[in-house]
Amino acid sequence: MKNRIFHAPRALLVAGLALGLAVASFAQTTAPGAKGWAAGAFLGEPTGLTVRYGFTDTQSFEAKAAWSFYSQTSLLVQANYLQEFPGIVVIKGQDFPLYVGVGAEVNVGNTFGLGIRIPGGILYRFQKIPLELAFELGLGMQIIPSTSFQGSGGFAVRYRF
Repeated sequence: MKNRIFHAPRALLVAGLALGLAVASFAQTTAPGAKGWAAGAFLGEPTGLTVRYGFTDTQSFEAKAAWSFYSQTSLLVQANYLQEFPGIVVIKGQDFPLYVGVGAEVNVGNTFGLGIRIPGGILYRFQKIPLELAFELGLGMQIIPSTSFQGSGGFAVRYRF
C-alpha cells in the first residue's frame, strides 16, 4: 500500500503556485524595504513553500511548509522571527541585507518532532520588479522526541506584494 504523504507535496506546490500567480496578477510593486508580504518557493533542505511578512523595514516573520529529502516522509513547518542588518554588504550601490533569526520547527510524518532553530542568510530585493531572493543556512536542535542537532539551508524566491 502506498503512503499518501508522497502525493501531498506536489498537490500543495501546484496549489501554492496557482495562488501566487493569482495574487501576482493583482499585486502592486512594493518599496525595496522588508515591509509587506512576500510568498514563493524555498529550494534546498527542506524544499517547499515560504511566506514572509515584514512588519518593519528590518524585522519580519517568515514561515515555510516544506518536505525533507532527508527523511522523505516528513512535512516540516518552520516559523522564524528575522532581524535584518542592511548596509553591511553593498555591491555597486545594491544592498544585500544580512539577517539572523530565531524560530521553531515542527516535523509531522511517520513521527512527530519539535525543535528550535537559528536561521541566517543574505537577501536581495530587486528595485524594478517585486521579487526577492534569499540564501539561508539554519542550525537547529530537535527537542522532541529526542535531542539531536540539525542543519538546513537553501535558496528562496519570493514574489513581493
